[in-house]
This record gives sequence, C-alpha cells and structure tokens, in this order.
Amino acid sequence: MTIYWERCDVCGYYSPVKQCTLFQNLLVDAKCCISCLKRNECPRPVWRVEAVLEKPAQPRVASPEERRKLLMELLGKLSSESRTP
Repeated sequence: MTIYWERCDVCGYYSPVKQCTLFQNLLVDAKCCISCLKRNECPRPVWRVEAVLEKPAQPRVASPEERRKLLMELLGKLSSESRTP
C-alpha cells in the first residue's frame, strides 16, 4: 500500500500537512509551522511541540549489609558462569 502525502505550500516538500489556522489557504508541514515567524500571533497552531517530562530516578541508598549480600550473590553467579563450558 502506498501513502501519498500532500505538498507543503511553504517549503515544497511532500510530507504530512495540515491547514494553517492563520492563513487558511496554506497547507503546512510540522517544520514550517514550528519555524513560522507569525507563530506567536497564531491563535491555535496546527502543529504543536509537546514534551513529556519524567521525574528523574532517585538513587536507592542500600545499607552496608544489603550491599554485601548483593555483592556475594553477583560473585556467586559470576563464578558459576565461569565454570560452565
């Protein structure tokens, strides 16, 4: 199945386009809409940039006893793998 994209009226590239809300006669792609000089005057831009921010992972502080237990477990797994042909 072939998808035919329409041509952007600003840059001329064939890409997904939407009708501009400020200039009703123009079909614009995402990069032309985002880089438009009149974007700050546009009541509702058709292409918007949204960033989803996640909370940074908090490092877990393990007790010295828990660290020793995990280290011994990992060393046991490494020594069992080295014996396997």
